[in-house]
Amino acid sequence: MKALRLTGAVTLGLALVCSSTHASAFCLTHGCTDKKQHCEYENGCLVSGPLLHWASRCVSFDLQRGGSALRGIGYDAAHGAIIDGFEQWLNADCGGGKKPAIMISDYGPVDCRQAEYNQDSPNANIFMFRDDDWPYENAIDTLALTTLIFNADTGEIYDADVEVNTVQSPMSIDHVGSNQIDFSSVITHEIGHFLGLSHSTVPGSTMMPSYAPGETAMASIEQDDIDGICKALPPDRKTSRRSCEPRHGFSSDCALPETQCAMTPGSPRGLGSLVLAVLGLSSMQRRRRLRLSTRRP
Repeated sequence: MKALRLTGAVTLGLALVCSSTHASAFCLTHGCTDKKQHCEYENGCLVSGPLLHWASRCVSFDLQRGGSALRGIGYDAAHGAIIDGFEQWLNADCGGGKKPAIMISDYGPVDCRQAEYNQDSPNANIFMFRDDDWPYENAIDTLALTTLIFNADTGEIYDADVEVNTVQSPMSIDHVGSNQIDFSSVITHEIGHFLGLSHSTVPGSTMMPSYAPGETAMASIEQDDIDGICKALPPDRKTSRRSCEPRHGFSSDCALPETQCAMTPGSPRGLGSLVLAVLGLSSMQRRRRLRLSTRRP
């Protein structure tokens, strides 16, 4: 059983200070990952490499059992916020009452809380909390991180995991104070990455790469977000399969103990034709690592 511990080549996120801006429009997620390759941009969007996409009409997700004890966010509350976030994106009006061409299946609570992809055994697309540590260097302002494993030739997404930085971020769902982080806003942004969107600098959009403490508006998508998701998952898109099940089946357990890893952050080895894309929310911009950050007044 080969389990890959993930970090990667593309990072987009949400953090505490403004990141640099690009043209005011949504961006789709492309997979330009070869360090020797010249990655091309148009209007601030990466456009070289395959367009990342889910090849199935249905995708499953799972939530870490227990939620975040540190921030008092229970499983039910977190689950409700994630469902609300998916509904925002899946109910977008693409014209004529048509919706984005994807369905979501809830596979329930899981015990695994690490980002990994198994090349020859069951998998899960997990939303998880980091109450104890945030295992990524130079990312203290990152609020959450979405990791995608995809085929380097076709762009087909094989696996997605969302990590929420609760150890460093005062997350809350109800009664978000002026110095707190709205979990619903963060998770709706990360679901946008999960579904294939990169960042936008359209003011007020959910896919803005920065977040101000106390704000809750990012939990509701705006027109630029709607335009983006309808482009990423058009109602008439062709899919190669309809199964909701993860590749190689589903498992609620990690393939490796949490104290072990076959791949550590920053060392994407042994993937073959598979490539890692990490999309997060943070305040830093370094190479292709774009994170959603928190704006301070």
